[in-house]
Amino acid sequence: MRFTRRASRGRSNSGHQLEWSIVRQPTSTPTAAGDLAGRWAGDEAGARYRTARFRSRRAAGRDPALLARLLRNRTLGPEPILDAPSGAGRLAPLLLRLQRPILSLDISASMLAQLEGASRVQGSAFALPLADRSCSLAVCCRLLHHLAPREERAALLTELARVSTRWVAISYWDAASWHALRRRRGWRRHGSDHRTPIRAAELRELAQEAGLTLVERRFSMRFVSPQSWALLERREAAR
Repeated sequence: MRFTRRASRGRSNSGHQLEWSIVRQPTSTPTAAGDLAGRWAGDEAGARYRTARFRSRRAAGRDPALLARLLRNRTLGPEPILDAPSGAGRLAPLLLRLQRPILSLDISASMLAQLEGASRVQGSAFALPLADRSCSLAVCCRLLHHLAPREERAALLTELARVSTRWVAISYWDAASWHALRRRRGWRRHGSDHRTPIRAAELRELAQEAGLTLVERRFSMRFVSPQSWALLERREAAR
């Protein structure tokens, strides 16, 4: 990995020592991201998320299965893999099988305390403490759909693209799903739930603005469940 100055140190799953530096701090924290950080800031929040958020093995395995399908037969560089936000490490078993050092980043110290087998750093996905093009793959699970303003979505994708040498994998809520349609038509009350689906066209536009190309999408239950994943590639790496 390439860094500008040492700020902290950890040990990777492969036994190699990793170092990272705080390259920059966000000028502002998106409101939704700040709300999420507050929700999972308590000492017991990480354990609660790990044990109660996904109450069945099937639910817990849905995101890893979709990500595994996206990454099948993809060529990764030798650089480490970034998991941001990592949460309590639900993707870690899959990512460890890719045989690259893993850097798990989350804004919640409680979440990071649940992790095993990966280097950990507390920080923001909007100002990643990494140098440009320092990761072979940047993974972002269950954050984009919490961001409603377009500029916040764009900022997230731009930052993920900045640190990746080639691949960005990100989950999102599909606007073409039955769940999203019910909310738009007012058939489903969502109260304080402000999670926001995104259209495929907007996802492509955001990717293009970040210097990425939409390569493939995978769906939990196409046109039914909103949970979806997209694999994006840096345009110059695709040539």
